[in-house]
Formats: sequence, structure tokens, C-alpha cells
Amino acid sequence: MIISVKSSSQMTFEDLRGLRVEGYIRDSKLDQRDGFGSETQRHNEERFAEAYGLALGSRWYTEFVSGRSVDKREEFQQLLEDAALDLFDVLLVDHTCRFGRNQAECIRYKDELQQLGKIVIFVSQGIISGSDRDFLTERINETLDEQYSRNLSRYVIDGLSEKASQGHAIGSPPLGYRTEKHHSGRGAWCVADPDSMPALLAALRGYSSGIHSFRTLAQELNVQGYRTATGKPSTESSISTILNNRFYEGKVVYHRGQADEQVIDGAHQVPEEVHDLWDQCQLVRESRNRPGQPSPRSKDQRIYPLTGALVCDEGGEPFHGVGTQRKNGLELRMFHSWRRCEMRPRSASVSRIEEEFVQRVLGCLVLDDDWNEAVLHLLAAEGTEPDNSAEIRRIDAAITNLKKQHLWGAVADQEFKDGFRDLQRQRRTLAPRPSTQTALDLERAAKMLRNLPRLWRHPGITAEQRRDLAREIFEEVRFRDGRLTAVRPHSQYAPLFAYDVWSTGVGGECST
Repeated sequence: MIISVKSSSQMTFEDLRGLRVEGYIRDSKLDQRDGFGSETQRHNEERFAEAYGLALGSRWYTEFVSGRSVDKREEFQQLLEDAALDLFDVLLVDHTCRFGRNQAECIRYKDELQQLGKIVIFVSQGIISGSDRDFLTERINETLDEQYSRNLSRYVIDGLSEKASQGHAIGSPPLGYRTEKHHSGRGAWCVADPDSMPALLAALRGYSSGIHSFRTLAQELNVQGYRTATGKPSTESSISTILNNRFYEGKVVYHRGQADEQVIDGAHQVPEEVHDLWDQCQLVRESRNRPGQPSPRSKDQRIYPLTGALVCDEGGEPFHGVGTQRKNGLELRMFHSWRRCEMRPRSASVSRIEEEFVQRVLGCLVLDDDWNEAVLHLLAAEGTEPDNSAEIRRIDAAITNLKKQHLWGAVADQEFKDGFRDLQRQRRTLAPRPSTQTALDLERAAKMLRNLPRLWRHPGITAEQRRDLAREIFEEVRFRDGRLTAVRPHSQYAPLFAYDVWSTGVGGECST
């Protein structure tokens, strides 16, 4: 149901009777002290819906996060998406400060909801957002809400400064540590975490050895199964965070890099091995920052020819390159880390994959002199684009009917979402296809395919150039059970591959 923007400015609570309504709840620990607990908000919104005869749904967009920005408010983002899908008519919010504490953002998103035909009600204050009667009251409350947040920020900053002055780290504990609270519930400090300490030691030992860069060390840690303090795979950034964190030196840094930066002796205990390894890592970094010092890895060693094209045949998830330092040198492997995939093994050596690629793909690229006439004849035989206007009208009618069924309650929420997205996908597939390739386009593509095997094997070509060649021609190169199973060329090369398969026959060693 769409409510006109004009009528909403004059709307009263009695005009809302019978409309579909959902509730939004935002809470945080500090706000609970002011009477804005989640249960209180829900009770107030339920009572309002009952009093004015609104059809209250069961979604309850609920989150526990600051209201200063919508960036991390996933439930708020979800209600905006549902509003665009017309899943409700009215949004109930207990108080203006629950909608947000940033006046500019509040105005922006309330306007967005109004343009979608939705009404926002602040039940405790009796405000209909956007109405002429409540306009001034709404703006005053928005200003007061943001001022409260700004004052609160100032109090928090003062508290963090005091905490740092006592030698306590600010924020979440770093890798290798966890927070331990006093049995009384007041006060907390960082202590060594036996679960994540092995990951920290592996990172420090790896870099202090002098054989790793940030990138290769992150790859090595991921292969070994270690994770960061947040449980994610290591990256160059996470390695840099460890090596720049003076917490492992026994220090706490407050306002790092700012004019009022403070370096304070920490109240936490640092194991001797961690302290020594961290110091050794600083010496390695210092030696590498001297003019004329070589990089620990050459650029070509970190480029993998099929990166960006090689995917798992099971689920279509990508492989990425990993360099592992062995006794006999650096071993390059392609690694597949998607946890839900049952494919085994999950990695294979780059040399084996490249050998398969050369034999089973490049070795089968043979275009005879008849390709031009055959391919152009086939493309011409496809004819003009069919008229899909009737099918598009049918899908539009199905979407309208689905919305009506959902409005009447005949279709559940999830069934509506799935059906709506499926119909939208069908509609997109009926869009006109790109214009047919010209003979000149095909000539260029054929020249590239004919030269590919020779270019790939040329001794002067770099790994980066091989990677670019593979990405230019192949959208996907599928891999499973230790071997390549299929290739999917980009559209401009597809007719030539189709001709190649047809002319040589499907089967034998050249069938992928």
C-alpha cells in the first residue's frame, strides 16, 4: 500500500487504522539508564498499535548499536530494503532518539521513507514524522538528541583518557590476549589468552626469521589455520597491526599519531618470548627500511598465472595463491579456503595446475582455416532479437499479483522475498542482448587464441603477463579433484571455442 506524500502531512492517528505496521528498536547499555530498554520500547509500540487498530507485524527490527551513524546498523538498513519492497506501511519507533542521534541522517532517511510512501511514528512523543502539526517539535527533539550524543562523547573521551593513564589498553584486546573482569564486576584488564597466543607467536616468529613479507606471512598463517583476534584470515593489514602495536612491548599508546600522543607503561604482563620476538621484528623492519635493501620477495614470485580465473568446480568459489617457505625454497600453491566446500584436496601446486592448463587447454586450441565462414554463418543464423514485450508484461503482472497476495496474508514474508527476487531475475534476462560480434572482432579474438600457446610458453613472458592473458580470455577455469574440469571463455571468445570443440569432436584428451 502506498500512502501519498501530501496526505501524510495532514494525517492523524485515526487515519492509520488497519495499515500494516512494523516496530524498530535500537538500544545500548547507556540508554538503558534513561528508560529506553528494548522491552520498554517494544511495550510502548505494541500498546500504540493496539490503541489505534494497526496491523502489527512480527519482524521487530532490533539492534544494539550507537545511533550516531547508520553505517553499522544492519537492522536499520534491512527496514529500508523492506520499505522499498513494500512490506509495511507504517514504522513505529518509541522515541526520536531511537531512530538516530545524527540530525542530518535522521532527516535524510525519514525523507527517503516518506518518498516510498511510508509513515514514521514516534509513539512516546505522539509525533507523526513530516506532519505539519509536529514539524517544529520533531526538529527540536532531533537537535536535543544529537546534543545529548555529543555530550556523551565528551564524557566517554574523558573516561578513556583516565583509563589510559592507568596503563590499561583502549578497545578490544589484541591478538594473544583476552579481557578478564574482576569477580566484583567492577574493573577489567588484559591477560594472556592461551587459545590465541599460538597465532601471535607464529606471526612474530615468522616475521623475525627475515624470510617473509607482510603478504607472504599472512598467507602462511592462513594455510596453517591461524586466525586474527576477530577470527578472520590474516591480511597484510593485520600483520602490520601486530608489528606496530607497542602493547607487545609493554606500553599503552593513547591518541597515537596525534599532537597529544601519550606513551604509558602498561598494567598488563607481556611474556618474555613475546617481548623478545617483537623487538627482533622491529630490527628486521628497520633493516628493510634502509636505502638499497632488497625486498624479501621479488614481485614475480607473488603473482599466480590463473588468479582471478581459477574457481572450484563444486561451488564456483575462487582460488588464491599462497607462497609457503620450505627447506628447498618457496613453494607456490593455489588454495581454496571456502569452508562449506567439501572438495579435497583444497590446494594444489601452481606448477601442476599450469601443466594441466598447458596440456588440456592450450594444447587443444586449434583453429583451422574454415573457422571464419563457419562462425559467421552460425551467428547470422541466430536472426534478430525476439520480441519479449509480452513476456515482460506477464512478469510485471505476476509481480503485482504477488504483492497483493502478500498484502492479504496469503503469502509468507520469506516466500514473497524469494518470489519477488526470482521474478526480477527473469525480467532482467529478457533485456536485449549486446549486438552481434563483427567479423573484425572475431578476427582479433582468433588471432589472440592462435598466439596464446606460443605466448604462454615464451621464455621472456612474465607471470604477471600470463595472468593477464588468462583473465583476458577466460571468465572461469574450473578445478576439482586435482585436475582442471572445464573452462568458460569470455563472450567474445565463446563462438571460437564452440567451433573448436565442434571441429575436433567432443572427447579424448582435449575435452574439458
